[in-house]
Amino acid sequence: MFLFVFIPLTIHLKSFSVHVNKMDVMKIKEVAERAKEMALLSGLQMRPAQSPSSSDLIHHGPFTLFPSKIPRKLLSQAKEAQKDFNQMMHRVAHDHEFLYQSLKNVIKVDEFTKHLWDIYESVRKEGPAQTKCLGLFRNDYMMDTGGTTNTNMDNLKLKQIEFNTIASSFGGLVSQLRDVHRYSLSEADIEFKEDNMPDNNPANGLAGGLVIGWKSYGKQSAYVLFIVDKVERNRMDQLWLEKEAFNINRHCKVIYRTFQDIGSNSVLNASKELFIDGKEIAVVYFRSGYSPDQYKSQQDWDTRLKIERSKAIKCPTVHYQLAGTKKIQQELARPGAVERFLSDPVAVNRVRQTFIGQYSLDKGTEGDEVIERAIKEPTKFVVKPQREGGGNNLYDEQIPDFLKENRDSDERSAYIIMERIFPFVQKNYLVKKGEELLLRNVVNEIGIYGILLGSESDILENKEIGHLVRTKSEDSNEGGVVVGFSVIDTPYLISDINEAWTL
Repeated sequence: MFLFVFIPLTIHLKSFSVHVNKMDVMKIKEVAERAKEMALLSGLQMRPAQSPSSSDLIHHGPFTLFPSKIPRKLLSQAKEAQKDFNQMMHRVAHDHEFLYQSLKNVIKVDEFTKHLWDIYESVRKEGPAQTKCLGLFRNDYMMDTGGTTNTNMDNLKLKQIEFNTIASSFGGLVSQLRDVHRYSLSEADIEFKEDNMPDNNPANGLAGGLVIGWKSYGKQSAYVLFIVDKVERNRMDQLWLEKEAFNINRHCKVIYRTFQDIGSNSVLNASKELFIDGKEIAVVYFRSGYSPDQYKSQQDWDTRLKIERSKAIKCPTVHYQLAGTKKIQQELARPGAVERFLSDPVAVNRVRQTFIGQYSLDKGTEGDEVIERAIKEPTKFVVKPQREGGGNNLYDEQIPDFLKENRDSDERSAYIIMERIFPFVQKNYLVKKGEELLLRNVVNEIGIYGILLGSESDILENKEIGHLVRTKSEDSNEGGVVVGFSVIDTPYLISDINEAWTL
């Protein structure tokens, strides 16, 4: 899930402007080459696009040469809110009436969401064999300037992009990047304090969540199943979670299968225990299944239903996945919605402070009014479907054409409209395989990882477990790392003028 929603706006914040001697081109190239080697040595690796299924070929993952400057207070704010968001989304997923009222128009016109809803309803009517749910979440934000060029660091606001409930990736790779950035800063003779570079190991936290789920299942001989795509460039990120899980508990074993593998080699017995190739499954961890093209046939949808009907602990359950749709995010922005799920006013405020305008496109006065606004001022909005993975949103001149074409169509209910974010722009080098090393204007997205294990009535575990920064050129609307829009990054925390540099 890698979506950026913004209008790039270059501003110059006085608080960020401490100069160091600018490095010449040769020095930068030397630092970059050394950093690439350190990235490979550290395990920040991906499979090449030309051979995405090969275990014999590897290169460094895309990353920034230096960490990006992030206000200390904003990262702290995001981390403090994570357990509130985890709890809220868990309760949303278990609130049938809220899910139905929010999604009833979407499932009439969006085939993918309808498939998920039908599975949810089938399991709900039958009664779930497993009441525990496991969430490995990531909550994504941007630093919003509010659209003004006359600002300073204190004016930056943390604004939520989306809450990812399925396949929250890059916890493995980003856990290796802090040390690479400490190295590149040192090689470039840039002084820093250790507390500018916070410890970060979401791979361990995510793996810990899988182990907690595996233990909760109650059978040491059972396995954790990773559902993956047949072509998987990001396998190393997944392997980091397996490695960390093994380090936590060597009896926790992992197998990898595609939907197609499971369809022909799985058994759901009379007790609803799930077996794959004779191995009992304790936890099913979905790294695929969030996009329509990942279901190749009706058999794949039947496989998803089989998994949901099983005793295995799902990460996520289908109702967790439904809770992560854009329509739910938009409905939560309505007055009183957050309060339905969180009773603590302090927690409500922590959550609501990060919201930006979200609007329904359902037929009716509300939808008609926002359509007219967006047609007149399309640069202030983004149109979002119920999709994950990047590359799905509509921007700028695409918006009036789409809205005019679908003004009288029920299809418009499959989308929501979100106000665009005006992100802070800074400079960095993006280190990508095969691309020229250039100093660019870039923008950042901050992701906070969280885990939750619980049933409808009881939350057993709820933690914030680390962070991710993804960075990309300011002229790109989308943010997927694997598809090439953005790169992996870490925060360089700043509070005042003495803790920053300029490139």
